[in-house]
Amino acid sequence: MHILVRRAAHTALPLLIATLLTALLAACGAQRQPPAAPAPDAAAPAAPAFTEAAVLADLNTLVNDTPLATEAYDAKCKELAPALEAPELSSSLRRVLSSVLAFDPPRLRERWESHQKAQDEAASLYAANPPVNTKALNGARVLRRLGPALHLVRLPSGDTVFLASPRKFKKNARIKGLYVLERQRPKPDATKGDLVDELEDQPRTFSEITRQEARQLEDRRAPALAEMRRLESRNDELARGVAADLARLDILTQDVNAVIGPMLLPQGAPPAPQSLIHKVKRVSHSYSREQYYRYALPVTGLPKVDAALADYLDQRKAEMQDLLKSTGIGRGRARANVDRIAFTAHTASRALLSIRFEQMRDTGGAHPNTTYDSFVFDLRSQARLGLAEVFTDAPAALAVLSGLAQTRLTLALDGLLFPEGYAPKAENFSVFVLDGADLVFTFPPYQVASYAQGTQTLRVPLFHPRLLPLLTPTLKEALAAER
Repeated sequence: MHILVRRAAHTALPLLIATLLTALLAACGAQRQPPAAPAPDAAAPAAPAFTEAAVLADLNTLVNDTPLATEAYDAKCKELAPALEAPELSSSLRRVLSSVLAFDPPRLRERWESHQKAQDEAASLYAANPPVNTKALNGARVLRRLGPALHLVRLPSGDTVFLASPRKFKKNARIKGLYVLERQRPKPDATKGDLVDELEDQPRTFSEITRQEARQLEDRRAPALAEMRRLESRNDELARGVAADLARLDILTQDVNAVIGPMLLPQGAPPAPQSLIHKVKRVSHSYSREQYYRYALPVTGLPKVDAALADYLDQRKAEMQDLLKSTGIGRGRARANVDRIAFTAHTASRALLSIRFEQMRDTGGAHPNTTYDSFVFDLRSQARLGLAEVFTDAPAALAVLSGLAQTRLTLALDGLLFPEGYAPKAENFSVFVLDGADLVFTFPPYQVASYAQGTQTLRVPLFHPRLLPLLTPTLKEALAAER
């Protein structure tokens, strides 16, 4: 009996302890409820959704149609930044988007302001310290004496001037090693025996100075000359900086457009231009070393195309022959008459061939003149294409192109522009080629800037956001053609 009671006690004790622990834990749980999950915040913005088409359109606008270093440019970059995490983007699009967002746009306006300031400082310094040629009369010949200390002298250039010197030069004597300084023209003094009439007619007068005085003049101008050289070096550095910034911008733009272009505008792979040109015919004739014409004529084997190109060069040859007849032809003619025409070829697809002619004509002036002409052919019909065949609304396209030209040329040349040369007129944008997916316009010297600025070009993608909707169906078919 005692044994049974003891066994029952041993069995019931663990059960009792487990029951007490369960009750205790339940009580604690009742006192400490787990925190409730926070209610969703209805005001929190949803993560932006990006599609590849939307990123393409925004990237096209940013790279090809948004002015650099502006609030609009910065805002568009900020708007596109989250798209890097969008899983919908292809790896190539993600790469170029990353390049654009990491790109530090050049501050060309600041460079041009520094450039203009340096130019103004140099001009002011030059005006205050003009160069002095103390040996201006070296090699001149004395014509005669005009007074006790006044001579009439002929310069090697043929001009006549006065020389005021206490020396007595013989007639026809050559002047050597004489230091002079140009003075204001003296007033004739008849009481000293000056020849009043000749003094009135001559504009320039030089006075003899000593070698020491000449050195003093050079020493006084030396600091200003050193400063002008420093400013000139600074201007050269600024100009190189502008060119480097533009090159950096162009490399980025071309890299981005090479990726987004095929996604925005279907296009066949353009062949090498040489594959569409069978041979190059040389057209030339020399009348003398200074009088000749030399032309290069591409031959495609397509009758209408070849006839149009040959007719163009025939007209130029006729113009040159008329010019030679009017000025005289042959040996011994002093006037030069030289006409040279070369070409470059470009392709946009197997159906689109562009030829740009560059004409350099020298007629003995201060410098040769350079002009350009271009032909764009649809090889399927052998028809020549102008802007009216490229765009459904040529005036609207010209307005866009004019604005793009102003933006680009302002970056490249700042205030040195001729606005009339890029106004929205067909004649201003008549020289163009289709190079891959780009329209490339050529502006010869004097059209948009001075001769010193040289030829200027404008490269615009056909898929530019404001031009893409204006492309004609015929052009789109030609771009995608696999002829």
